[in-house]
Amino acid sequence: MDSEFRPNPETNPEDITPSNNPQESFPKKYPVQHILRGSRKGIINTMHSLYAVGYAEISEWSPVQPTGLPGEFITMMTKYITRAACSK
Repeated sequence: MDSEFRPNPETNPEDITPSNNPQESFPKKYPVQHILRGSRKGIINTMHSLYAVGYAEISEWSPVQPTGLPGEFITMMTKYITRAACSK
Protein backbone atom coordinates (compact mmCIF):
# COMPACT_ATOMS: atom_id res chain seq x y z
CA MET A 1 0.00 0.00 0.00
CA ASP A 2 2.88 2.42 0.75
CA SER A 3 4.03 2.05 -2.83
CA GLU A 4 0.79 3.68 -3.98
CA PHE A 5 1.85 6.95 -2.32
CA ARG A 6 5.53 7.01 -3.26
CA PRO A 7 6.47 9.23 -6.18
CA ASN A 8 7.62 7.48 -9.31
CA PRO A 9 11.17 8.69 -10.08
CA GLU A 10 10.45 8.19 -13.79
CA THR A 11 7.48 10.57 -13.66
CA ASN A 12 8.57 14.17 -13.81
CA PRO A 13 6.01 16.96 -13.19
CA GLU A 14 7.63 18.79 -16.11
CA ASP A 15 6.33 16.01 -18.39
CA ILE A 16 2.71 16.23 -17.25
CA THR A 17 2.25 20.00 -17.23
CA PRO A 18 2.38 22.42 -20.16
CA SER A 19 5.84 23.60 -21.14
CA ASN A 20 7.05 26.92 -19.83
CA ASN A 21 9.04 28.80 -22.42
CA PRO A 22 9.77 32.51 -22.92
CA GLN A 23 6.96 32.81 -25.47
CA GLU A 24 4.35 31.80 -22.89
CA SER A 25 2.87 34.59 -20.81
CA PHE A 26 1.60 32.30 -18.03
CA PRO A 27 3.73 30.33 -15.53
CA LYS A 28 3.26 26.59 -15.09
CA LYS A 29 0.40 25.58 -12.84
CA TYR A 30 0.14 22.36 -10.85
CA PRO A 31 -3.29 21.07 -9.81
CA VAL A 32 -3.91 20.28 -6.15
CA GLN A 33 -7.25 18.70 -5.30
CA HIS A 34 -8.81 19.30 -1.90
CA ILE A 35 -11.52 16.98 -0.62
CA LEU A 36 -13.59 17.62 2.48
CA ARG A 37 -15.53 14.68 3.87
CA GLY A 38 -17.46 14.69 7.11
CA SER A 39 -20.54 16.22 8.66
CA ARG A 40 -22.30 18.96 6.71
CA LYS A 41 -21.65 21.43 9.53
CA GLY A 42 -17.96 20.52 9.69
CA ILE A 43 -17.55 20.91 5.94
CA ILE A 44 -19.35 24.27 5.88
CA ASN A 45 -17.23 25.54 8.81
CA THR A 46 -14.02 24.44 7.07
CA MET A 47 -15.06 26.07 3.79
CA HIS A 48 -15.74 29.33 5.65
CA SER A 49 -12.41 29.09 7.52
CA LEU A 50 -10.51 28.67 4.24
CA TYR A 51 -12.43 31.63 2.82
CA ALA A 52 -11.63 33.74 5.90
CA VAL A 53 -7.87 33.25 5.46
CA GLY A 54 -8.15 34.08 1.76
CA TYR A 55 -7.39 30.61 0.41
CA ALA A 56 -10.62 29.67 -1.36
CA GLU A 57 -13.89 31.23 -2.39
CA ILE A 58 -17.01 29.36 -1.32
CA SER A 59 -18.04 29.19 -4.99
CA GLU A 60 -14.86 27.21 -5.85
CA TRP A 61 -16.15 24.14 -3.99
CA SER A 62 -18.42 21.59 -5.60
CA PRO A 63 -21.92 21.30 -4.09
CA VAL A 64 -21.94 19.45 -0.76
CA GLN A 65 -23.33 15.98 -1.50
CA PRO A 66 -24.20 13.00 0.73
CA THR A 67 -21.76 10.08 0.45
CA GLY A 68 -24.30 7.37 1.16
CA LEU A 69 -23.08 6.88 4.73
CA PRO A 70 -25.40 8.28 7.42
CA GLY A 71 -24.46 11.86 8.29
CA GLU A 72 -21.48 11.99 5.94
CA PHE A 73 -21.07 14.52 3.14
CA ILE A 74 -18.35 15.38 0.63
CA THR A 75 -17.19 18.34 -1.45
CA MET A 76 -14.07 19.02 -3.50
CA MET A 77 -12.11 21.80 -5.09
CA THR A 78 -9.04 22.01 -7.32
CA LYS A 79 -6.53 24.81 -6.84
CA TYR A 80 -3.80 25.50 -9.37
CA ILE A 81 -0.50 26.34 -7.74
CA THR A 82 2.14 28.15 -9.80
CA ARG A 83 5.63 26.73 -10.12
CA ALA A 84 7.04 29.58 -8.03
CA ALA A 85 4.72 28.64 -5.16
CA CYS A 86 5.77 24.98 -5.45
CA SER A 87 9.49 25.71 -5.15
CA LYS A 88 9.27 27.54 -1.82
